[in-house]
Amino acid sequence: MSRPDPRTASRLVPALAGAMAWLGVVCGAPADAAELGFNRVNLGWAEPAERQAIIDAMKKSGVVSVRLSLSAPVDPSLDAVRIAHAAGLRILLEISLNNPDFYPEGTQRRSAKGRSHDAYRLSDLDPERYRVVIRDALAKLDRMGISVLAVEPGNEINWAGYNGDLTVRKPKSDAAVTPGDPAKVALGVDRYVAIVRVTREELRGSKLNREAKLISAGLSDMPLPFSRRVGLEIIPPADWTARMQARGLDTLVDAYGIHVYPGSGGPRARRDGLVREALSFCGVDGAGKLCWITEWGVANTSPSCPVADDKRAVLVDQLRAIIDRDIAAGRVEAAFYFDWDSKTPYSVWRCGRLSSAGRAAVRPVAD
Repeated sequence: MSRPDPRTASRLVPALAGAMAWLGVVCGAPADAAELGFNRVNLGWAEPAERQAIIDAMKKSGVVSVRLSLSAPVDPSLDAVRIAHAAGLRILLEISLNNPDFYPEGTQRRSAKGRSHDAYRLSDLDPERYRVVIRDALAKLDRMGISVLAVEPGNEINWAGYNGDLTVRKPKSDAAVTPGDPAKVALGVDRYVAIVRVTREELRGSKLNREAKLISAGLSDMPLPFSRRVGLEIIPPADWTARMQARGLDTLVDAYGIHVYPGSGGPRARRDGLVREALSFCGVDGAGKLCWITEWGVANTSPSCPVADDKRAVLVDQLRAIIDRDIAAGRVEAAFYFDWDSKTPYSVWRCGRLSSAGRAAVRPVAD
């Protein structure tokens, strides 16, 4: 079972992506080199043997870093972390806010009316309930002797697919989506920054994860015209980040999370422009924080075996070149390709092996 997939065709997984470093790259990389990896979210939902097989395949393919989810139920998610840690992988741990234990008993998700999956409202988050779960999870990691690279509370909280304070309606290409209640949206931002603060406090209280980096939720880069077509409200990443900054985010996090899905259509310059826009708030003129691209990817909808992936490999290589420039410029310090092997068009583990697009995703950072 994988993370719900609310989008359609080439842009349908809102964003779970990232790049990964090839084994030879990491062996020769300097200590301050960018962190590159793959996404394998909700691995705890797989059977134990499948968890092990997936991590084994990653390790044999040269993967060194992986983005995993702390989803409900928590213990199987922690077992996936244990397996990845035992394999020597560095772990970015995304904390899914779809855990009902983070909300008052009886809290209902906002219906997506069939447009997406139903989502909890950020404004319903209970920071102290969240604290109980995170404290317990970190204590279990301590007992297992596991340290993680970074923790990322939440995912795509700036769009309606993962934030029930934002609205859903029938698609309509010529009009903006009716915005959610401004007071509720603002309260949701308050509650989100509050759980980031709780995460920072609980990390400091951990024995083994005191030094783990704290990354704000990877934000969706969905363009507004696409939002209108699919009927899902989005607040642009730069706007959403500014709202969090006004509530003290920069005193808590080490970096901002962002997702990058520029699509495969049109000329290279168009994709370059879309990436530039998505990363516009990353470490601008010394203000704010650098970005971690916690998801990026290109779709290949063909299910054929052997996989025909050379066209996608060219696009992946082009995106890596764009990302590499931002790494060199000091705007980006991590990138995790979405997706390893889930049943999404973005996956690169196809037909029992890493596809050519996957190999392009793990190439060394360009000089």
